[in-house]
Amino acid sequence: MSHIKSIFGEGSVDLEFDESLYPKDAIYGASYVFIDRCYVHLDRAADQRVRVTLRAKGLGADTAALAGEFQNELLGQAWRRQIVEENRAYIEAITSRALGGAAGPPGLDDLLAMDIGEESAFEDPLGIAMSWEEKYTKKKTEAKVDAAPIEAPIAAPSDAGEAR
Repeated sequence: MSHIKSIFGEGSVDLEFDESLYPKDAIYGASYVFIDRCYVHLDRAADQRVRVTLRAKGLGADTAALAGEFQNELLGQAWRRQIVEENRAYIEAITSRALGGAAGPPGLDDLLAMDIGEESAFEDPLGIAMSWEEKYTKKKTEAKVDAAPIEAPIAAPSDAGEAR
């Protein structure tokens, strides 16, 4: 027995799918995509088989085209589901990191419970914790001292130049 069975009627088409090949979630997803264009009815055809009946909402709709489009959408839904299953660990890791970051900064109880060693608490090799004033006023005063003009000693008047 094939995995897809199509029965065309007046303005409708019945499709049967094997659940071992097309998961129920994929069938539901494909059915949801078609509810704006046609009436969708899901039923149990047999054990592990689902019957989908598509009946066009408008007159003169091509039921063979509807059946083909539904089958294509079903393949896409099944493929998306398989990708999600294969990457579930990555998705969960990214989601937990995103939610953990959204929780905000730690509370006071969390901060008090942290074990901060005396030596590591005040080390700042890059000078990140230094305030702007501390960082730039030191350089400014050092620059002023370096740029100060050197005063020449006052020369004593010579005896030759004193004749008045």
